Amino acid sequence: MAQEVGRSCWISGVHAVQETLAARGADVLELWIDRDAAGSSKTEALVRQGRSAGLKARLVGRRELDRVAGGRHQGVAARVAARGRQDLGAYLQGLSGAAKKDSVLVALDRVQDPRNLGAIARSAANLGAAGIIIPDRRSSPVTPVAVSASAGAIQRIKVFTVVNLAAALAACREAGFWIYGADASGEPAWKTSLNRPLVLVIGSEGAGMRRLVREACDAVVSIPQTAAGVESLNASCAASVLLYEIRRQGAA
Repeated sequence: MAQEVGRSCWISGVHAVQETLAARGADVLELWIDRDAAGSSKTEALVRQGRSAGLKARLVGRRELDRVAGGRHQGVAARVAARGRQDLGAYLQGLSGAAKKDSVLVALDRVQDPRNLGAIARSAANLGAAGIIIPDRRSSPVTPVAVSASAGAIQRIKVFTVVNLAAALAACREAGFWIYGADASGEPAWKTSLNRPLVLVIGSEGAGMRRLVREACDAVVSIPQTAAGVESLNASCAASVLLYEIRRQGAA
């Protein structure tokens, strides 16, 4: 758990704080450590990270940490300035030919569970995606819960918030990206040549991709399942499998 405070928020957990300090050290405003955990190898490493970012760790009691970060903080919390809005158009225009060649982005069509956003971001960061595109309405923003669910990995990639996802996908296509949507009705992903640069579109947890978003895709791909399987995979599980296949094909 975590708490939002004006234009900043508290995040908690060793990995989430480590990744935030590594990726956004200048945005970390305070670093709190449970005084009873001070001196351990993990907290000492965080103290050194904070010092290199110009922060002095504050030793506090567990009750104070519980107040700002809830009960699952592993003895560590950090207050972080709100992330500035990143411009997808400027990013696309600034990509060099070499950088664009292998670029992978993930677009989320109204994925509303911050835990799914965090899990997808973690897979995206670990499997080579450069960023995530999310609509600014009816979608989970980057909340402290999403940061924790990603174990801080979401701090290492770009997050683009857009007004109209279908229009954003059209802009990506104009910039040379292929657009692949994920849906059970599509062709199996491993029978499809996933050309790069590309955007992988993951639909909402219940309804999948909206019609206009689906129509913006160059192709729709699926993950074959056994007859005994459930109706569909969770959005974050589907994203992980497809991101792995994208990486596998890129390495082949």
